[in-house]
Amino acid sequence: MKYAGKKVITMIITLFAVTLFVFLAFHFISGDPATSMLGTEATPERVEALREEMGLNDPVLLQYGRWALNFLKGDMGISYSYRMSVSEMVADKIPVTVTLTILAFLMMVVIAIPLGIYTAKHVGGVIDRIIYMINQVIMAFPPFFAGILITLVFGRILKLFTPGGYVSYQKDFFGFVGYLIFPAFAIALPKAAMAVKLLRSSVISESKLDYVRTAYSRGNSTKAVLYKHVLKNALIPVITFLGMALADMIAGSIIIEQVFSIPGLGRILLTSISNRDYPVVMAVIVCISLLVLVVNMVVDIIYGLVDPRISIE
Repeated sequence: MKYAGKKVITMIITLFAVTLFVFLAFHFISGDPATSMLGTEATPERVEALREEMGLNDPVLLQYGRWALNFLKGDMGISYSYRMSVSEMVADKIPVTVTLTILAFLMMVVIAIPLGIYTAKHVGGVIDRIIYMINQVIMAFPPFFAGILITLVFGRILKLFTPGGYVSYQKDFFGFVGYLIFPAFAIALPKAAMAVKLLRSSVISESKLDYVRTAYSRGNSTKAVLYKHVLKNALIPVITFLGMALADMIAGSIIIEQVFSIPGLGRILLTSISNRDYPVVMAVIVCISLLVLVVNMVVDIIYGLVDPRISIE
């Protein structure tokens, strides 16, 4: 319980630090939301009056405190650009980003675990060498580049999906999931390659330890030793990696949403940054940060349960 409690406190402090940093950063970069809102009608007098009305002339820390207090009450404010509740905007986009991330994570696990075990069982074989070389190439692909290649090959050439033909989950859930398969694959592919390499190395390292030789001396088959003894320990570092990969996928979905024209959190985040729409930017940053921090916290807790030494340390 102490271990979990420390992780929760760390998560809260980190979230506070992230929101404060982002808030300060956006108030010191060039650009004025009042000017953006007024557009061609932006005269110095009208800009100043609107800034006063919006509280933008108050000290920055006072503005942050006001925003944080309202946010804790569940009030994310009103979007400067869209003139609508930020809470409604975020609530509409979260299912898109979360579904995309979950699909990518499931793909990564389905690809990585079997391939990692297979290559570890057949070290030095032809297929192992081929998979190893392919892994090295795929690991060098950033998600956005993988997304571009997938769009070109599967969208333009093979016509398996229509680039830009996004389907809303509110209209057709299965069509929505179907469109997200290729973007999710673009996110999952580099991480799956890394996971295969890590699991392969971990299984090979564990197979050389004394307890494995002892298990063989007791008459256990290779399959029994692998699945009952080796994998149990070899998966410990892989669990940590999968958790880190999941957290990274949440952030990576921001870029992929741009490549595939998916209206998720990442899409409105980038649009709101260019429009200096601070309420939307802050709300999206909090949501993404919270998702990442919660995932990391859960992984740390699970890792502590799997390996009791972590709790002691």
